[in-house]
Amino acid sequence: MAAPVASKQPIRTACDRCHELKERCVRASANGACTRCSRLSLVCSTIRPVRPAGRRPRHRLQSASGTSSSSTTVENSALDIGAWLNDVPDLPPEEKELLMYLLDRPENLEFYVVSPVFRDAEQQSLAASLRSAWPVLKDAYLAYASTLKLLHRPDIAMEVDKSATLRHASSAMKMLRSLPVANSKDAVICLILGRALALSVYAAVGSGVADICHHCLRITSPFVDSSIPCADAEPWWSFLVMLETMDCVVHRRVPTVRIQLRDLKRVDRYLGLCLPLLPYYYDLCVMSHSLVNTTDASYLVRIEERLNGIHTAVEAWQPSHRDHLVDQFQSADIVNLLAQAKVYRLAALLVSHRLRFTFGQQDIQADIWSKEIMMELKLAQRVTKRPMQCVTLPFLVAAIEIRDPMKRVEAFQTVEDYVDRFAPLVQKAAKTFLSRVWRERDSLLTSCWFDSVYKPCVVLHYTDAA
Repeated sequence: MAAPVASKQPIRTACDRCHELKERCVRASANGACTRCSRLSLVCSTIRPVRPAGRRPRHRLQSASGTSSSSTTVENSALDIGAWLNDVPDLPPEEKELLMYLLDRPENLEFYVVSPVFRDAEQQSLAASLRSAWPVLKDAYLAYASTLKLLHRPDIAMEVDKSATLRHASSAMKMLRSLPVANSKDAVICLILGRALALSVYAAVGSGVADICHHCLRITSPFVDSSIPCADAEPWWSFLVMLETMDCVVHRRVPTVRIQLRDLKRVDRYLGLCLPLLPYYYDLCVMSHSLVNTTDASYLVRIEERLNGIHTAVEAWQPSHRDHLVDQFQSADIVNLLAQAKVYRLAALLVSHRLRFTFGQQDIQADIWSKEIMMELKLAQRVTKRPMQCVTLPFLVAAIEIRDPMKRVEAFQTVEDYVDRFAPLVQKAAKTFLSRVWRERDSLLTSCWFDSVYKPCVVLHYTDAA
């Protein structure tokens, strides 16, 4: 009887990197490194999972906007951008690899959007923008991709040249400064460039991002309200507004714009359900800045009245479209979206409270809101087993109020869970900030945490020097 023929394992001739870039993989021997990896001094490996041969089945996905699309859309988009990059003249292979890392893997964008539902849309909009605005966006995308790769693959830190990342960021900064904005199309390009640059600088430098946001918002604001369709620019616009506003809360500055909402029922790609709270945060920044810069008694009374009005409005606020979430999102996403909205609302109440009352005054009410925020963050993470995005400010505002030593230790240990996960330097700065505020509060050296904020370096000067 003939012995059964042993099944053969599929033989793959392309290494993982060449496979990702859809490049031809040439090897001198079966066990040796390919010529491309050898030339770039990269680790040549083939560890990706084996997939069955044949055409893959198609699935229909429901997007956040309620429109259906095929799962092959992203694959086709990746093929298109890969083919297009192959035709770009004088593009070094290592730069193409970085761009494909950003534009060919929607899952890599999980730290920047509030739900996996938005990952494909984020990736497709980035790819489409690069093709339409090449080479304006090139260096900003390369800096963004470098920081993204280090975030997901810290084991390959030697492969990503950090000095090259700063060079790309510096070049993108010069492009942003010189970019003319004369119409709505220019404004969209400026916003996309500014966001990619802001995220890369936020992760690589950890401070000064508000300067980038201010520049982009200032020069594009004449075109946003009247000319730019919501679908083209509002996600980029709202993200930069959010970044700058959160920085202004901490540093008692007035943000560049008070966002005007076109669609109150839209779930924002980055801020979820709590986008309508941004105007209240803008007003709180104005009040905080005014308190620092005036001693006029009658004006202080008006500020007090305005703070009371903001407090009343925020206390009554609820997401206006939470009943429609079931049709668009998974259960875990809904939990995180509702929790995110709640902690931003509570944080606004807590900021307003501390603008009216110093440490030692009305601490019981501050403790209640602080505990609610911490409980909401912890409960959402426990239920969903998924990190909540974009909750840095609510977490810090709540943690400042903690006075119990054991609770402070617990909060300190959870900084990495709630402070921007794509910015390790910001997480480190957050720990320093909390330690300082707690120490100064215990020693009665400060009566208001707004006055105890370390002023970081200005990123425009930093990247120029780099």
